[in-house]
Formats: sequence, structure tokens, C-alpha cells
Amino acid sequence: MKITEKKKVTEKIKEKTRKKKDEIKKETEEPEPEPKQLTAEEQIEEKLRLKKLQEDSDLELAKEAFGLNVSGLDAMNPSTRDEFTEFGRVLKEKIVQYEKSVHYAGFLETLLRDICISLEVDDLKKVCNSMTVLCNEKQKQEKQSKAKKKKKGPLPGGGMKANMKDNLADYLDYDGEFAQEFEDFM
Repeated sequence: MKITEKKKVTEKIKEKTRKKKDEIKKETEEPEPEPKQLTAEEQIEEKLRLKKLQEDSDLELAKEAFGLNVSGLDAMNPSTRDEFTEFGRVLKEKIVQYEKSVHYAGFLETLLRDICISLEVDDLKKVCNSMTVLCNEKQKQEKQSKAKKKKKGPLPGGGMKANMKDNLADYLDYDGEFAQEFEDFM
């Protein structure tokens, strides 16, 4: 029994796909000549309709070939929190790909200002506070990275004294006596 049910389902699927193909074929093909004669205006209208249909189908094929289907960001119309989260993720991916541009910071400044102009004061404060927190975190990270760059390990031999000896050793090539004369100053 299961085998026959499976066959029935596969046959139904094949039949549906065959019907869809036939419908598409009928739309794109030129209609069969009708027994009544069309006027000149009707013939022109029919040719324009067929041309428009052909252009639309060609455009759809080109979109599919180049991956320009109306999906992703253009197809989104968020209404729930989850949909807005997904919309934000897709929008972020689209915008972040241009972050290497010299115009990126100015673009973001203008974009955020234009987007936030219609917000209520309370909502605008929330956005402002989150941007301030982000800025403070970035400054902390930058400060820590600069401190790590400046901070080197402890110098051998006590720091500055050892450093001075190293500097004096550089001048030995010139005279030789300069380094020996002032080395035992203390």
C-alpha cells in the first residue's frame, strides 16, 4: 500500500510541474490565430503585450542567472522583533562591506542622523547612550593597546643605567677612548 501511495504522490508532483510548465509555455507563446480578424490597433496591442511578456520573462531569467532575485534586503518587510533582528543583520552585512572606504565614517554619520531624525526623544536617548557606551569601550581598547605597545619587559641590569651603557657602546667605533673614559664615572 505504501508503494502505491508514494507513486501517487510522485505522479501528482509530476502532474503539477507539467501543468506549471504548460501555463508558462502558453503565456510566452504567441496565441493561436483566432477565427475573427483583429483590427490594426488590436494587432499592435497584441504585439506589444507579447513583447512585454517576453521582456519580463527575459528579465526574470537574467535576475536568476546573476543572482539578483528579489530576496534578502529588498524582499524583507519586518513587523516582529525577530524579523527586525534579521533585517538588521542583513542590513549590517550590506553596509559593513564598504567599511574600508574613506567615505564610510561620513556616510554612517549622515545615515544615522537621517534615520534618527524621526525618533522620539526617549528612543533617541537610548540610541545616543548605546553609541556613547560603544565609543567609551573603543577608547578603552585603544588605550590598552597603546599601553601594551609602550610597555616593554624589564630591562636587564637595572633599566636606565644599562641603557646608557648600550648607548655608549655605540660610540666605541669612533674613538674608543670616550666610552672608557666616562664608564667608571661613579
